[in-house]
Amino acid sequence: MKMKKGQAAMEYLMTYGWAILAIIIVIAALIYLNPFSAPELCLFQQQGFSCSEPQPQVYLNDQGEVMMNVRIWNKLGKSIEIKRVFCTTAQTSEVDSSNSHVHVVPGDDGHLVPTGSYMTFSGDPNAHDTGIACYNADDNELQLAPNQEFRGRLIVWYNYENDLDKTILHESQANVISLVVE
Repeated sequence: MKMKKGQAAMEYLMTYGWAILAIIIVIAALIYLNPFSAPELCLFQQQGFSCSEPQPQVYLNDQGEVMMNVRIWNKLGKSIEIKRVFCTTAQTSEVDSSNSHVHVVPGDDGHLVPTGSYMTFSGDPNAHDTGIACYNADDNELQLAPNQEFRGRLIVWYNYENDLDKTILHESQANVISLVVE
């Protein structure tokens, strides 16, 4: 009789042991894959622009500033001159192109981007331009740590190549979600 009690206990441990092991494996897979996090995206509200090929990179530079690397594609059907860009967590109604932290593209007429082409803003010293510094709603440098989620906006001010008055800028905004990397 003692043998049967030991056998029942062993069967109980084996059955529930395998079930517990399976649960631990599933939990480990969920932690590793993190399917509940928001997807990284960059989506312009206006048709004709794209910034998701490749996805923007939000990172901390050597000074601890939050910066964004992004490639802005012109799919408007005509050439544009990108004049200014801005990365912010502020509501877009609170931002204008005269903000002192707006990144001004070098050159008198900005940077000409033919239709079907792109302009890259990157911290890479070989790139045309530098990464874009990100600011919060109070117009201060954004403070984020590695692996935190950035939810903000990329604002682009531009002119069409044939605009008569180059001082009147067109505006397009993109919503950006990305993890901050070092």
